[in-house]
Amino acid sequence: MKLYYFKDPYGNFGDDLNPWLWKRLLPDILDESEDEIFVGIGTLLNHRLPAFPIKHVFGSGLGYGSPPQVNEKYIFHAVRGYETARVLSLPQDLVITDAAVLIRTVDYPRANNKSFRFGFMPTGQSIRNYDWEAICRDLGFSYISCQWNAERILVEISRCDNLICEAMHGAIVADAMRIPWIPVCCNDDIFDFKWRDWLSSLALPYLPTRITSLYDIERNFDAKTRLKNSLKRSLQECGIWSLRWTAPPPRNSGPAERERATKELGAAALKSPFLSTDALIESHTGRYVGLVERLRSARRTR
Repeated sequence: MKLYYFKDPYGNFGDDLNPWLWKRLLPDILDESEDEIFVGIGTLLNHRLPAFPIKHVFGSGLGYGSPPQVNEKYIFHAVRGYETARVLSLPQDLVITDAAVLIRTVDYPRANNKSFRFGFMPTGQSIRNYDWEAICRDLGFSYISCQWNAERILVEISRCDNLICEAMHGAIVADAMRIPWIPVCCNDDIFDFKWRDWLSSLALPYLPTRITSLYDIERNFDAKTRLKNSLKRSLQECGIWSLRWTAPPPRNSGPAERERATKELGAAALKSPFLSTDALIESHTGRYVGLVERLRSARRTR
């Protein structure tokens, strides 16, 4: 059975947890055979799933495209939330939570001591848009990139008393580690359906604090590309534009916008954090452990 997950070329914590976690929990089951695939952590249930193989769905969520055409090739062990179950017309007893909660069942690297009152994990899009690490330095927050490798991120989360999260799997793992978390939104591309889907499994609302979006996308561009973008903006402002042309990125954020975003992120840290109940997280973890054991048993008797 082959592990199926999204591979972000820049790296992404939630996706990269798949090879790290499942090879610890299912080392005797996962291989390179493509007759069956194991669909685990991530927003993976959509039209992009390959049609031919049998698909074992183990805690995934719906989104990013059209819903899949569910048929006899799907074996649902669990899904991430009630929104996924509703859209796919699945029984509600298939809902547990995001499968990354199984981090609680394995040994993972962690810091010896808490070093920061607050950490901040933006999404990959926000990281590409702006240097949020510099803002974290100004605030005395720990900056945690979702593009780092999974083990480094686990250590850095464990250093924090609270985690401010734009990246959803930062919140999911913090919750599993019993670290309170605060949701924020720093760009307009946040897919709130997946947050609401996950949080429905914890009986919690999605109430992110809106942070001013910041842009300095061109900081890694060469001089020719920057000049081209400047020319495009001038043409747009003069009304000389075609919808066939690729639009330039937004203008760089100025000092006033940066100051406003810094204050907003600092104010977000003062809000009441979220954390699921101990009883619920233990129940979800136990249900997943049972499913892992049943899958192992079923494969051994084949």
